[in-house]
Amino acid sequence: MDHKELNGKQAIRLEMTRIRNGLGEEQREAWSKAACRHAAAYLEAASEEAFMAYVPFRSEMDLTALIEWGWEKGLDVIVPRCNAVDRSMTLYRLESWDQLKSGAYGIMEPDPQAAEEINPERMPRVVFVPGLAFDLKGGRMGYGGGYYDRFAAKQLDAGITGVRMQWIGASFEAQLVEELMLEPHDIRMNGILTQRQLYSKI
Repeated sequence: MDHKELNGKQAIRLEMTRIRNGLGEEQREAWSKAACRHAAAYLEAASEEAFMAYVPFRSEMDLTALIEWGWEKGLDVIVPRCNAVDRSMTLYRLESWDQLKSGAYGIMEPDPQAAEEINPERMPRVVFVPGLAFDLKGGRMGYGGGYYDRFAAKQLDAGITGVRMQWIGASFEAQLVEELMLEPHDIRMNGILTQRQLYSKI
């Protein structure tokens, strides 16, 4: 990647961060709850028994309502913990907010002493992925760390995940763009969840 392309990506990240941070707190809360309702309806209709989500940070779409809905329904709620040393992720089954503690980058993550680490082979079929920008062709722009891209590649290399895997980007409508330029290693979303609906893979 040349400097021009790198600078272009950084400019988009800064602009999308500005847009998302500019959304009012009450607006983000209402839109997040609406998106969680769409996600819950999707999981229920598909009779899913587990899903992977993330604990929101700063102005990200808040999946708290979805996680709590999962607990109420008896679903396995899987949450990743980031390892800043090698930018890898380890999965844990989260059963309570008490199982979280501050981890990499100040993000609340599963406490290895309190939550159960799961075998990658128990990876749930549906994964809700955070990001700064998405397009309706499945493109995603993350934060530059490559955690989800590396994780997805590792799963595929191990032959663990198959064609049924559903990677769903979670974002507000304001984060949708016409098209993002992807690199070969970038994971492509199978759907995009917003406050308006869950857009199927294109």
